[in-house]
Amino acid sequence: MKQDKRILLAEDNLVNQKVAVRQLEKLGYRADTVFNGREAIEALSRTPYDLVFMDCQMPEMDGYEATAEIRRREGTTKHTLIVAMTTQAMKGDREKCLAAGMDDYISKPVTPRDLAGLLERIFAYPANLTQDDFPVEMLQPPVNVELLYDVMGDELSEILDLYLTGTSQSLKRLTSAIQANDLHEVDSIAHSCAGTSATCGMVAVVPALRALEKVAREGSLDDAPALLEEAKKQFARICSFLETELERKPLD
Repeated sequence: MKQDKRILLAEDNLVNQKVAVRQLEKLGYRADTVFNGREAIEALSRTPYDLVFMDCQMPEMDGYEATAEIRRREGTTKHTLIVAMTTQAMKGDREKCLAAGMDDYISKPVTPRDLAGLLERIFAYPANLTQDDFPVEMLQPPVNVELLYDVMGDELSEILDLYLTGTSQSLKRLTSAIQANDLHEVDSIAHSCAGTSATCGMVAVVPALRALEKVAREGSLDDAPALLEEAKKQFARICSFLETELERKPLD
């Protein structure tokens, strides 16, 4: 039942907020509203929403920061669906949203047709699944192949080998750094690895690495082992995808 779905809309512009709520109501859904990312996090701490529409540019805390914090709090035990809502996409915006941990992207002005299609696709599957449980056709691919080819060009094979080997080594170094409770080392490795992964289009592994970077900077590694396991899982997805789609040999 559409009425059973709990939707949260984070949007700082009151007019845009009312328009979006009206569109959702016409499609048979109801939504609660908040005005910034911080309020969205607080709302999620009180209510288990099935879906969050997250504006990317908001005061106090924007959608990227809010999503990263939500993913950090959820760890690997929960995955709230988050869809970015932002102005007409520029090149790289979609990748930035996915790298922040969002599940999908819809451009403003949002048309009723696009909104209906997105909701139909999302709610065709059970809520409250972890990311690994999502059907393949619902998940974004773990690699942005277009960006991958764009940044690597004729040197794809060489640079890809460097990336895969370097990331594998970084994950091993993160294991040692976490065991040693070395905050600076965890921050440094996660930051470098996340940046390189985002640049190369390896979007799946970025959210966990960004979350690792954040917890290290906040001074506690309590959540780091779970986040590292998530990063390893997503890196394995990337390797499997490359092996299948680009016929890359698996790492030794």
